[in-house]
Amino acid sequence: MHESVGIAGRIDRSSPEPYYLQLSRLVETQIDSGQFGPGDRLPSETELCRSFDLARSTVRETLRSLQDRGIVRMVPRRGAFVASPKSSGWLLQVAEGFFEGKVDHEHESVETRVLFSDLRPAPREVGESLGLAAGEKVYELRRERRLDGKMAMYSINYLLPDLKPIVEASEVMQNRGSLNKVLREAGYRVYGARRNVEAVAASEEQAERLGVKRGAPLLLVTSESWGPDERVFDYYTSWLRSDVVKVSVVAKAADG
Repeated sequence: MHESVGIAGRIDRSSPEPYYLQLSRLVETQIDSGQFGPGDRLPSETELCRSFDLARSTVRETLRSLQDRGIVRMVPRRGAFVASPKSSGWLLQVAEGFFEGKVDHEHESVETRVLFSDLRPAPREVGESLGLAAGEKVYELRRERRLDGKMAMYSINYLLPDLKPIVEASEVMQNRGSLNKVLREAGYRVYGARRNVEAVAASEEQAERLGVKRGAPLLLVTSESWGPDERVFDYYTSWLRSDVVKVSVVAKAADG
């Protein structure tokens, strides 16, 4: 056990990145390096507050985020402990996407290829979700993803048209980086989201894209993400091969 070991690093107070995300990354770096192993207790909330000069609410948000991603487990009256490794899966969360979950936290190889990116007339359901006028265009981004060399996902993001220059100037277009991260850095942080998951049979196009037989079972994930003004800025549909990647959904009781 490494209970007395602290977390190395510092908080960059000039960075626009929220403090809790910076602290989360520092904790994960220590875990990745082996400084803390499965079952080890992390420094207490009080120790983290003192070490990084952070409010207790910020430290608690960090630990909640790490727990939601399965990196730590919280034990009442004892603290936070490094969780044991879990089987491969995509944890369907509000603030993170497939790329971040697989690469940043599970260290699996994700290859992304952009298939299409341009303004197009918004499909009716998408336009209604994004609050666009009839006939208004939406920025459409189509990509495919491979997980450890296996075709895993075909996705279409429909974004507000103002986001086109931001995305097209980013790493996303070089088949690197995370779209969620690019949007966050541009000020489009996810404050809420709705995710729907359903089983579907592969159409001819989806079968060809994902390398399966027509009619093969797929998972269809449909999502809306919105900011603090409650306006949806990202609507996406993703078809996943459930034999390559599993989807985990975390459910929490509502307050009150």
